[in-house]
Amino acid sequence: MSMTSAQASAFSTAGGFTATESSTLWVGLAVALIVLWGVWTFQSIYRGWATRNLDRAAATGGVIRWTLLFMIMTFMLLH
Repeated sequence: MSMTSAQASAFSTAGGFTATESSTLWVGLAVALIVLWGVWTFQSIYRGWATRNLDRAAATGGVIRWTLLFMIMTFMLLH
């Protein structure tokens, strides 16, 4: 559902930025959060693997779960 020109004008006047700029900001923050969570996930997997406290199945499961979530979320956010 798109905004009418009156709604877009009111949004721009009240906020000081357009709805498209706001959407870009929130999508960018969401993608950045997912990527940061991925960095934390892979760092945790590496630490567990390096100290031999994590087996191959658990490491593979973590990588697959993050990859699937990343693919789904980027499709939903960027589509």
